Amino acid sequence: MTETTVPLIRKLAKTRIVATVGPASEDPDILRRLIQAGVDVFRFNFAHGSHERLQTVLTQIRAISGELHIPVGVLGDLSGPKIRLGSLPEDGIWCGEGDIFFFVRDPAQADQTHLTCTYDRLIDDLKPGDRILLADGTVAMTVTDRAADGSSVTCRVIEPGLIRSRQGINLPGVRLSTPSVTEKDEADLGWALEHELDFIGLSFVNSAADIRHLRQLIDSRSPTVTPMIVAKIERTEAVADLDAILEATDAVMVARGDLGVEAEISRVPILQKDIIRRCNEQRIPVITATQMLDSMQTNELPTRAEVSDVANAVIDGTDAVMLSGETAIGEHPVACVEMMEKISLEAEPLAARTERPVQRSRASRRATPVTEAVATGAVTVARELNADLIVVASESGRTALALSRQRSNVPILAVTHRTDTARRMCLYWGVHSLESTLVRQSADALLQYVVQWGLENHTLQKGNRVVVVGRTNWLGRGQDLMMVYEVP
Repeated sequence: MTETTVPLIRKLAKTRIVATVGPASEDPDILRRLIQAGVDVFRFNFAHGSHERLQTVLTQIRAISGELHIPVGVLGDLSGPKIRLGSLPEDGIWCGEGDIFFFVRDPAQADQTHLTCTYDRLIDDLKPGDRILLADGTVAMTVTDRAADGSSVTCRVIEPGLIRSRQGINLPGVRLSTPSVTEKDEADLGWALEHELDFIGLSFVNSAADIRHLRQLIDSRSPTVTPMIVAKIERTEAVADLDAILEATDAVMVARGDLGVEAEISRVPILQKDIIRRCNEQRIPVITATQMLDSMQTNELPTRAEVSDVANAVIDGTDAVMLSGETAIGEHPVACVEMMEKISLEAEPLAARTERPVQRSRASRRATPVTEAVATGAVTVARELNADLIVVASESGRTALALSRQRSNVPILAVTHRTDTARRMCLYWGVHSLESTLVRQSADALLQYVVQWGLENHTLQKGNRVVVVGRTNWLGRGQDLMMVYEVP
């Protein structure tokens, strides 16, 4: 983008939108419409799609982002140790209450009562009393015995239902010996780092040790761009170790799909609210995901319950809401994003008015004490003066995050000369990023650029007030300057 080119912007919604890419959204025209409709981050699900296919989509996303001058982040979601059933008869197997089944190691032994799975350590990790959930938790078994030679475990059905090939297996409360990052994940991670993806999602996190292990893998490869780690909270073990996980991770995803299987489904809304609250306290961006507008995969409008679900997540303080099948395989991907944007805009005034908890995040997530104070003052001044925009020049994005955590009603525009920072800030609530080298020149040059941007986008008009956060030493670090500018 040249410095005379002013990028067009979409509605200034504050809640970020994450959209999963799939067959329904891979076409360049659809990708363009999704970005224009409000997508801030695209999610690549490494459980589906080859690297070659994802490479094509990534190239298209970045080309369209450049043409529109709208920064867009990309999240690479590692598959993790997902456990699935082995092959079953085409019509599946009915599991009646009280029926006895066996999990065995040898696929050759599989039959109507002997089951296999993709996880070769399953029998080693199970013990009598453990629960096994199948078919999204609709079928449940309990382990009653383990063979002396370790060749099988015996299970009794306690919740009847039909099971089919390749369905997922959940083991609530069972400590798995499999590593959190599989061989496939390592290959996917290498591809993600090579192509400078902005976020890496870690699936089936058990503890903070899993986050630290992933970070070590990333650091050992010395990437050009270090992605933010997104810890997916979808196991009860992760909920139990949440404080330590929040200390180790960069962002969090409330992955309600598997979480609703591992924990009692009635607990999921309460867990969601608690996770969001604790992330807000720790200054950690949090994504709420799974089945948010699920009915729109086939319908043109969502249910009232889905609208309330999205709105409540926004009011609770989530930084982002995520679409999965809705944009990956659904019939109305663009309409889903437009609806998510509309709901967010309606709910955000309540979210912004909600009193935020006292910040107690670790030092590495905070700017300098002076910058923190200036950011707090800028939000206060913007509110008192009914300002229309807060502007900050940011290199690392830390000051933008400090402003984001204030949950101001006033939109925040963060200008940076770094592409990776511009894309990372796509996950910050209330922050809209622009990329420009003017942040390395002077406050006057930046202000003129921002005013031109605002006027051409009808975001600003004559008489509007802009609160600028900057620094007296323009090439120094940190922000120690705040000024109010009235558009002439």
